[in-house]
Amino acid sequence: MNDSGREIRAIAFDYGGVLAEPISEETVRHMAAAAGSSYEIFRDALWSHRAGYDAGKYTEFEYWQSVLRECTDRGEPAMDDSQTIPLLSQLDSIGWSRLRPAMIRWAALQRSRGYVTCIISNMAQPTYEMVIRDRPWIDYFEHIVISAQVGSNKPDAPIFEAALERLQLDPAEVLFLDDLPHNVAGAREIGLQSVRCTEPAGLVETLTTEFPAIELTELTVDSAVTS
Repeated sequence: MNDSGREIRAIAFDYGGVLAEPISEETVRHMAAAAGSSYEIFRDALWSHRAGYDAGKYTEFEYWQSVLRECTDRGEPAMDDSQTIPLLSQLDSIGWSRLRPAMIRWAALQRSRGYVTCIISNMAQPTYEMVIRDRPWIDYFEHIVISAQVGSNKPDAPIFEAALERLQLDPAEVLFLDDLPHNVAGAREIGLQSVRCTEPAGLVETLTTEFPAIELTELTVDSAVTS
């Protein structure tokens, strides 16, 4: 039981930064090199257009073309889009594919214990197709809600409302985990129970205090069976 007085019936997870590691600086540096750009200029261009891409406002080609165009506008050499964009897209998907075993294991076991499991993520449709769709581990999650399909990014209300419509639960019955403070705040604004999660060990500490009824042992490797 939590402060709302409602029992948690569903656990919703952000993807990048919770279920998977955030894209690394090393990966972005390789992407910058593929784009013929300095790291700083490419990194800025990558993120300045990402919200629109994740919300479904750009196609895959349009997004990467915008990134490359910004690099060129800032003095970097022009690249052959037909050669560069497919490589950038693949490197990007690789960068978002570093799953956290503890989180996947914990999600799987929470589902087996009767919790409804859900992913709520800011994610472009091409990223979903390359990183999540048809992966065997996705079966541990009953509902997948991504921003590109909703047309709204976290922390705005519509993506959380779309998730609640899928879950058919009261907001106070849903525990949402996200690595970004503004997304946690956005979830709380519409009534979800929400905590920040940047790595499994920290999540154990937070949930032990705030949601003691939720089993947490699988979040540490010490709970794995060894022979």
